[in-house]
Amino acid sequence: MEVLRTISAYCEAKNLSFMIIGGHAINAYGIHRNTADIDLVVRANDKTRWLEILKLLKYDKGQDDERFARFTPHSLSNWPIDLMFVDEATFLKLSEQAVVKNFGEAEAKVVSARHLATMKIHALKHFQDHRFSKDFSDLMSLLKSGQTGLTDEELKELCIKYAGSELYNKLKMD
Repeated sequence: MEVLRTISAYCEAKNLSFMIIGGHAINAYGIHRNTADIDLVVRANDKTRWLEILKLLKYDKGQDDERFARFTPHSLSNWPIDLMFVDEATFLKLSEQAVVKNFGEAEAKVVSARHLATMKIHALKHFQDHRFSKDFSDLMSLLKSGQTGLTDEELKELCIKYAGSELYNKLKMD
């Protein structure tokens, strides 16, 4: 992934950090899933710097709010990029357990399988027809892989906290 190598170089030069989330993170844990973009989690207080970098890399900004921004490349050979903005405490918590994974032309930090599962649970709270089956399948695959380290009780607590007991019940049925 050439664009990831380029982003990594820019970030190193600008002292910026990011972690991979979404479909590429799922793939990094050995679970095959098709994806059409690169999802990154970044510090919210670095948003302006990220907007500048992606503009330099010839990306057009689409959706842009306080939590997410989506970017489309000018070149069809590059991946679209989505940024999720989190506060400093959340970023540090995610970073503590992140692992470095190889993406061919670049290595990058990926959130832990446990945190990735928690993000999927949180995403499932906000039912979106076009996303539900993908997020649910990702969560099931992560849980079945055993890489999250979540106990059944921890899973239940996370579901209740972030999405409701209905999700936990559905997970247990499948």
